[in-house]
Amino acid sequence: MPQDFFARQDHARRQTIKLLVLFGLSAAVIVAAIYIIAILVLHGNSRANYPADAASYWDPALLLAVAFGTGLVISLASAYKVSELAAGGEVVAHMMGGRLVDPQTQDPAERRLLNVVEEMSLASGVPVPPVYVMDNEPSINAFAAGHQPSQAVVTVSRGCLEYLTRDELQGVLGHEFSHVLNGDMRLNLRLIGIVYGILALSIVGYYVMRSAGFAGSSSRNSDDRRGDNRAVIFFIGLAVFVLGYIGVLLGNIIKAAISRQREFLADASSVQFTRNPAGLAGALKKIGGLAEGSRIRESHAHEISHMFFGDAFAGSMFNLFATHPPLEERIKLLDPNFDGAYPPTEPAPAEAEASPRREPGGPKPLASYASTQQAALTGLTAASPEANAPGSPESGSPPRRAVSTDRDRIVGQVGAPQSQHLEFAGRMVAGLPAMIVQAVREPYAARGVVFALLLCREDQATRDRQWQLLQQYVEPPLLKLVQQLSAAVDQLSPESRLPAVDMAIPALKRLSPTQYRAFRQIVEALTAAEGKVKLFEYCLRVVLFGYLDVQFGLRPAAAVRYKSVAAVAPAAGVILSALAYAGQSQPDDIARAFQAGAQGLPGVGGILPPQQCTFETFDAALGQLAQAAPTVKRQILDAVVACIAADGKMTIEENELLRAAAAALACPLPPVPVSA
Repeated sequence: MPQDFFARQDHARRQTIKLLVLFGLSAAVIVAAIYIIAILVLHGNSRANYPADAASYWDPALLLAVAFGTGLVISLASAYKVSELAAGGEVVAHMMGGRLVDPQTQDPAERRLLNVVEEMSLASGVPVPPVYVMDNEPSINAFAAGHQPSQAVVTVSRGCLEYLTRDELQGVLGHEFSHVLNGDMRLNLRLIGIVYGILALSIVGYYVMRSAGFAGSSSRNSDDRRGDNRAVIFFIGLAVFVLGYIGVLLGNIIKAAISRQREFLADASSVQFTRNPAGLAGALKKIGGLAEGSRIRESHAHEISHMFFGDAFAGSMFNLFATHPPLEERIKLLDPNFDGAYPPTEPAPAEAEASPRREPGGPKPLASYASTQQAALTGLTAASPEANAPGSPESGSPPRRAVSTDRDRIVGQVGAPQSQHLEFAGRMVAGLPAMIVQAVREPYAARGVVFALLLCREDQATRDRQWQLLQQYVEPPLLKLVQQLSAAVDQLSPESRLPAVDMAIPALKRLSPTQYRAFRQIVEALTAAEGKVKLFEYCLRVVLFGYLDVQFGLRPAAAVRYKSVAAVAPAAGVILSALAYAGQSQPDDIARAFQAGAQGLPGVGGILPPQQCTFETFDAALGQLAQAAPTVKRQILDAVVACIAADGKMTIEENELLRAAAAALACPLPPVPVSA
């Protein structure tokens, strides 16, 4: 059974440390080798300067120069490659010749691919990633790339579309989603930068050899000393050239050592996700029966060989140190009865898959509307219990329903989606109005979906103020679309609202920076129009801005800074206090909810007064907790679940708040099915 999400995240961090250590050792070996060769060349070229004794082979100044020069080349080249990949998975997809699949595509194979990715994303609790196809690759292969799950992209070869059935494609993508959830992607990108830095030595060595002019210089015979110097430079350049490729060989060994076990884990996670080992095994068997197998033709494939689903160089001379386990070994773990025979792979039968079947004086500055961000989180109540009672005239929404409060089970599902989550996500997508599904896949209309979701349905005065805002800041065509979408949004079940936002993320990422800033301001204005923010509105804001602000450079991605609960105890106290006030109304119940969460977090202290639980303090606390180590995040999330579920039930609104908190902590939480 695969490790839990938090253990895998910690393991990925330890692998990064291991990678840096191995990188340092490789660089040290290369420095030592270059120094020894330089000493030998100089010693042989000028015996007068280097008499034959042991001391003559020790030259600290030369060693320092070699170490500095080698380190500078490797560091600069690695930094260049890392900066090139800083934009995330899209860069890798384009480097491999990937084409972004149009979300509105009518091609059956591409439509099937997008539907599977969409369902798996919603089942995993991560935003739907952009999808690319390598049109020039007839083999069966795929990879996921990105620094964070929220920045991931999924790329498949053309062979995946042509030869795989839906179940087989689901198995392959389940494998790739495992890499997304396990923290493998960031490590993979670092491997690319490090190996490229070592490879750069060979490039430098080549130019050093050329600069020596060793072969064919007319002045060489007239100046023996100058010729000797050129010979020294040439042989040193040759040594650097050869050692650079030896360094690449070491880099490939490092990639193989780190990657092979992760492939077994990803296979196991895929089966756990889909509960269909035959699907994944079928895809692997088709690789074995296909002439192209999983080989990748693109010249950059050697840089990302460790990222692919299948061995990109199977059977080639470049595969001396494979980054993947043998194909037969992977299949036998999934199908113990496999006899090693691969039947010829034929194109998969055409499976038409459209979108799933559905069931029936100048404008006022936006900043003034956002001033109520200082409001206390006690305003984060969806409505009073009476207003939510079935048949209540103030309700305007279905009765509140409870979800499971099995604390260990909920936290244990983080980063470990199961087949029931995939089935639930499939049903949820199938139940969305067709107009919503079409709109979330296009940048212009996706904004309209978000605006429609934020329109108040309980208070007409608030809704009127929101419409006035939209009329001031939204162009007429989009305003008309929001009017049309609002009717479709009214059909959404409460548990489908945040998933609809998740589905809109890829389209919203395609906005220009200027468009995103304007969109963001309007969202904040609509959220604050009532003077207080409801639970769903706040959750939408956390999820939406949490993913997109990093994408558009408005804030950096969180890095680990805090490795103990004590270091983040004040921030945890803010979160638990706010949640206790948001979920309970009676003083005793509020205190009980806070204590239920705080008892597992030493150093949190007592509950804060309501006036200290503002949106600003809540956001700041989430931002600090996002920088905690994975094991600390597990304790925080466990406390959040305990606080929300202290009364033995979890409403849909509280469940949305839990999902938003999990998203802010970069802990992908699958949907928790709701019981009537």
